[in-house]
Amino acid sequence: MSQFLTDLDTLKAKSKMRIPYNNRFILLTWIDEKAYAIQDKCPHMGASLHPGRIDGEVVFCKDHNLGISLKTGEVVNQSQADHLRLDEYNRSVRTFPVIIKDGKVFLDK
Repeated sequence: MSQFLTDLDTLKAKSKMRIPYNNRFILLTWIDEKAYAIQDKCPHMGASLHPGRIDGEVVFCKDHNLGISLKTGEVVNQSQADHLRLDEYNRSVRTFPVIIKDGKVFLDK
């Protein structure tokens, strides 16, 4: 079963969106003709990733510039994670599979 998120044209125009999902938020992005969905919560202190900048397939938290892969959900710089004192269980966020069908974007459950 899948859940409708937005129209593809809307996502393309905005390039990133914060969308409610199961009483939380996900960050939905359109990068290099591909959609990515990850938990919208920095693993460091829980800040929203939505206001952060995106460089390639990495989103950077606005608070401490921690980079998180949109593809894997993992922190990209392990030495920075060490500096921020993230333990091994807090070095990633959940990713979600995305389906695009008939000009609409869905989260695959």
